[in-house]
Amino acid sequence: MTTRSVILHGNNFDSNRGCQALRLTTQMILDRYLPNRSRLHANIFRNDDPQFYLHEPDPNSAGQLWETPCQGVPRFYFWGAPLVCSRYLGKFPRMKVHRALENATALIALGGDTLSYDYGFLATLLFLSPLDAAIRRKIPSVVWAASIGPFSERPKWEKRFTEVLKQVDLITVREPITQDYLESLGIRENTRKVSDPAFLLPVSPTQLSEDLEQALASGAIGINLAPLMKRYNKLSTSAWRNQALEMLAEVRRKTDCPIVLIPHVMMSAKIFPHNDDYGFMRKLLDALPPDARHDVFLYDARNDSSRQIKWVISQLRVFAGCRAHSTIAALSSGVPTFCIGYSIKSRGINLDIFGHERWVAHVSELTAGQLAERIQDLLQEEKAIRDHLSSFIPEYSQLAWKSGELLKELLTDKGQL
Repeated sequence: MTTRSVILHGNNFDSNRGCQALRLTTQMILDRYLPNRSRLHANIFRNDDPQFYLHEPDPNSAGQLWETPCQGVPRFYFWGAPLVCSRYLGKFPRMKVHRALENATALIALGGDTLSYDYGFLATLLFLSPLDAAIRRKIPSVVWAASIGPFSERPKWEKRFTEVLKQVDLITVREPITQDYLESLGIRENTRKVSDPAFLLPVSPTQLSEDLEQALASGAIGINLAPLMKRYNKLSTSAWRNQALEMLAEVRRKTDCPIVLIPHVMMSAKIFPHNDDYGFMRKLLDALPPDARHDVFLYDARNDSSRQIKWVISQLRVFAGCRAHSTIAALSSGVPTFCIGYSIKSRGINLDIFGHERWVAHVSELTAGQLAERIQDLLQEEKAIRDHLSSFIPEYSQLAWKSGELLKELLTDKGQL
């Protein structure tokens, strides 16, 4: 094992099992193409989930690097946004990851959608800054299987980000909307199309309660409803909870199949207490009216890994979910899936797989009745959808390996291998 590490920057906590799925499958890809390189896991906050340390550790880890020991917003969020989005981006704010570049083989911007405004304008700066710093230091820089932008809401920022992205050595994109957007900005030569690494995630069986096993054996519908969606439908916490409750109740009334509620992000109260799927759906289940309560079950996935959750999802008849990687787990398992989206990633992946957006809708445009109708449509067209997925997904999943192949070619050309 060489001492110079690949820096994986931007991926979130393993408490978000989608982030864990990205981490695990990226490790698989790097094990194949860069087997002798260690990985430094870097982000804004420390990944202190037991999944990271105990259950699904990285055997090639060079450790962790994080910018602040406290959860919440780092102090440098609050100052100088116009400054750090100017030519000083990559110099300020001063970040620990900048110093780590001195001993890096490459910087890989991991996380899937960190280079967007989806998590706030200023968060975008903290994910673009290390890329610009790597460019300045002539360290190979890679954006990994990403959905990017759009940045047009702030034209001056878009111009600066375009300058940075044009200089990145390699950008692999996971869906066509991003590819088209980058091309519209004149970013073409360094861009390649791949698929999301999580399409490669292997499954691992887990022990379930007798009720859940019976529900799955009876052809259950899986549903993932996430508290994060209030950010994208511009509702208050209580208003989104009421709408989600109405959605679940309407699906129960309109279908005969058992329903399994499947959490995919389970943040502890010490980290992001308002971003916990399990707690959110526990409250929904408890609040269901009597006529909509029968045969609805909550899968307690808090101690299960992304591989185990994917195994449960693979046993479903159909699935509808808010979390993008819960829907990727379903699609990659051949399960007919409706995506309750909030950004370009779900739209783009659906365009890739189906060639249309019939099986995706923005959360702000979806009513309870419409969700129930779309799930009914999935059930009616189940065989045709499964046939399409079984023929399409195997080859599509293999595109995820291409990111590793392109990375190895880049590092060879740069004299890093």
